[in-house]
Amino acid sequence: MLRVALLDDHPAVLAGLRRLIDSEPDLAVAAAASSATRLTRELDGLRPDVLVVDYDLARDDGLSHCRRIKSRPQPPAVIIYSAYAGPALTLAARAAQADGVVDKAGPVPALLSAIRNVANGEVVMSPVPRDVFEAAVARLDDDDLPVLALLLDREPLDSIAQALRTDEAEIGWRAQRIVGRLRPRLRTHADDRAIAAEPSHNKR
Repeated sequence: MLRVALLDDHPAVLAGLRRLIDSEPDLAVAAAASSATRLTRELDGLRPDVLVVDYDLARDDGLSHCRRIKSRPQPPAVIIYSAYAGPALTLAARAAQADGVVDKAGPVPALLSAIRNVANGEVVMSPVPRDVFEAAVARLDDDDLPVLALLLDREPLDSIAQALRTDEAEIGWRAQRIVGRLRPRLRTHADDRAIAAEPSHNKR
């Protein structure tokens, strides 16, 4: 039985995911919460096999939380479950060392399959086109590029620190900075208002 933890700040999504996962004979929801703090409290020391986390959280973001989780000993597999799934998010998720990216708009079996696959050690992500990769990497400092390369190779932080002859805390900080810079920008309500206010000839 695979134990799955759910982190999403939309109650309807949490309820739907719980029903979906608990209906599978080989899956069980170990905990579900709207914030990382509440999820930790609900897990009460239990280690899930897979964490399914929303990218766009109200008081956090799923990528930063994934990066923190992956810096711990024996972390669970992590799936970024998002309505913003795409090449840019996939690259940022790879840098955060997530194990999968699943589109919320995709078919239900895709999430169930991804849960089973990442629990089995597989990586469930689409390839990132070269132009997206190059545009994203251009936002990084040159001295962060070796760190990014090793993160994409799924090297643990202590191994990266050893390879680059620096301390693990420094690598952890730089990894968070890399993920933050690669993270795709979400459209806000202010953006929506600005679009709505544009003259009609600018929207064509």
